[in-house]
Amino acid sequence: MKDPIRPAVTRPGTAAGLLLALAAAGAPPVEPPTAGPRPAGPNVFAAHALWDDGRAEIDAYEASLRRYGLPRRLTAYLIVVKEDFSKKQLVKADPGHDPADLFTVLKLNHVIDYQTGIYTYHQMASAFFDRPTMDLVKLSLTSNEWCGNTYKEYTRRAGGGALHVHTYWDNQAEATHELPAGADVVFHDALPLWIRSLPQAPGTVRALRLVASQIDSKGAKPEIRSVTLRAVTEERVSAPAGEFRALRWELLDGGPPETFWTARAYPHVLVAWDRPDGSVYRLKWTQRLAYWTLNRPGDERYLEGPAPGAPRQSPPGTPDRPGGRSRRGVPRR
Repeated sequence: MKDPIRPAVTRPGTAAGLLLALAAAGAPPVEPPTAGPRPAGPNVFAAHALWDDGRAEIDAYEASLRRYGLPRRLTAYLIVVKEDFSKKQLVKADPGHDPADLFTVLKLNHVIDYQTGIYTYHQMASAFFDRPTMDLVKLSLTSNEWCGNTYKEYTRRAGGGALHVHTYWDNQAEATHELPAGADVVFHDALPLWIRSLPQAPGTVRALRLVASQIDSKGAKPEIRSVTLRAVTEERVSAPAGEFRALRWELLDGGPPETFWTARAYPHVLVAWDRPDGSVYRLKWTQRLAYWTLNRPGDERYLEGPAPGAPRQSPPGTPDRPGGRSRRGVPRR
């Protein structure tokens, strides 16, 4: 069965910068740098003041994922937000937390819900990156459908990295997998944000040991394969959200490439994503919202994206910073 979402139409050229409207500290317990050469000072992408505006970036995608050999249509979400994190617990810190135990992360939530006949898959992967370096310090996954629940958690501390899994599968009920934590080790599930933190220029190359995606209910020790990530060229890309000047990235391992397109305008939102198995993502809309305040009847309208021509901003009553209170008394998330 052919995938119902057509591939992105790409060609060299320029396009309107839809994302321009979006671009209006302590050390974590991790050891290695990101793969490839790292410039002195903080990661430029992560250090931008955009992430300090008290809102989250929410990107909605018209997507198709293959499951049981068939394409499954869905709206997928990538959500990026800055958080204060506890070094000891590797969880979001509440207000008043000991400052000596804090560092700052960018969190990526990848939210997937799709129907398979009578039952639905509900999955979310959360990746937490040390803000100054964009090193991954934690990754967690929840996956559930009518067959059962799965939880996975990867943490990296000074001694290395470990993936803990709890699944409903026979012989995979509970396990801990030790993983390498070298400078070139990158989780596939980190790529949608990590790629955006790299130099956005054709010719950027990273040789990686890629840890297989953990967005799955099974808990076997993940495959690690040698791949090359390369920024190839600038192209014009069409998506439901519009037409973009984008940088095409290819993930190469000897077979058909996996392809990502990042917008040329900061914050380099992921515009399109093609996987070798035929799965595709196409950007429907992007906006910045304090989503944790949007829990009242009627707030579902924000899932439709910003109105045409409307500024991409939070509605009245959103906090000035994550974890705070708004001017109108909206409680913290």
